[in-house]
Amino acid sequence: MVEAELLSTLQSISYIAGATGVCIAAFYYMMILRSNEKIRRRDLVFQRLQASQLQFFEAYWKILRMQFNSVEELREKYLGTEYYPIMNYVMNHFNALGILMKEGLATPEQIFQQYSPMSIISIYEKFRGLITIDRLTPSMEVHNPDAWKPFEMLYLEAKKMYPNTPKSFFTKEELLAHARRVDELLKAEIK
Repeated sequence: MVEAELLSTLQSISYIAGATGVCIAAFYYMMILRSNEKIRRRDLVFQRLQASQLQFFEAYWKILRMQFNSVEELREKYLGTEYYPIMNYVMNHFNALGILMKEGLATPEQIFQQYSPMSIISIYEKFRGLITIDRLTPSMEVHNPDAWKPFEMLYLEAKKMYPNTPKSFFTKEELLAHARRVDELLKAEIK
C-alpha cells in the first residue's frame, strides 16, 4: 500500500517536473524568437540607412553649409529651394536612428560607432528652431509635441555621453592645422 502511494507520488512529481520543463523551454523559445526579431528589424533598418550613405553624407555637408541666423531667415532663404527637402532628409535620417535607440533595437554606442556624435549635435542645434516650430501651430499652440522626439533623444544622449563635443565643425584651416599636428605625432611615433 505504501509502495503504491510512493509510486503514485513519484509519478505525480515526474509529471510536474516534465510540465515545468516544457514551460521553461517554451518561455526560452519565445525569448529567443523575440530577440531574433529585434535583431532582424535593427539590421534591416541599418542596411537601409547604409544603402544611401554617400547620398546621406552629400546631403549632410550641403545643409551644414547653410547660413542663417534665425528660423525666419532659414525659411526666407531656403523654403521652396532644393535645400529644404535635403534638410528634411538628413533630419529624418537622424530621427530614424533615434527610433532605433528608443525601441531598443540599437544602443547609443552602436549608433555612435557609425555616426559621429558631433554630426548629430551640430545638426540638431542648427535646426533646433525648426524642430520647435514643427511642434507648434501658427497660433503657437502645441499640436505635435512628439515631432522629432527620437532625434531629440539621440541628441540628448550624444550630449550626455560626449559632453566635450564641439558645437560645430572646424574650419578648413583648423582641420589642416590639426592634420599637420597629427602627422607630426605619427612621424615622432615612428622614430
